[in-house]
Amino acid sequence: MKRKTNRMAQVAALTVGLGLAAVSLNAQQGSFDLPVKAHWGAAVLEPGEHSLKIPIPNGQAIVYLGSNERTEMAIPLTTERVTESSRSYLHLAKINGEYYVDAFQSGLTGRRFIFPKARNARRASPAGEAEAMLVRVKGE
Repeated sequence: MKRKTNRMAQVAALTVGLGLAAVSLNAQQGSFDLPVKAHWGAAVLEPGEHSLKIPIPNGQAIVYLGSNERTEMAIPLTTERVTESSRSYLHLAKINGEYYVDAFQSGLTGRRFIFPKARNARRASPAGEAEAMLVRVKGE
């Protein structure tokens, strides 16, 4: 009975390990050097090197953001197909003196991920007043 339980635990651990490896291999990955402090959904990213990973979704896409300190998660409002560029980049909007990541374009997949801005940024800035900055995403 003990051997059967141990064998089942080994098979379960192997299955989980293979599943995690498959998710890691089946994901968009890249890195970017953020020149300014920026808000990305609920996350606040400091200037410096960051990584991103987007597992290929069966449903809702989720972007995992990594830095030396921690991993954050951002959920796009929507995604759309784009064909005009093979480059990958982040689009940052400057609103009331602060930067907000409002889109990530993946040249690898031809998809644009659109992210919400913080409520106070949406309320405080009239339409059309935002400055923009593009940050290149490498190694996708």
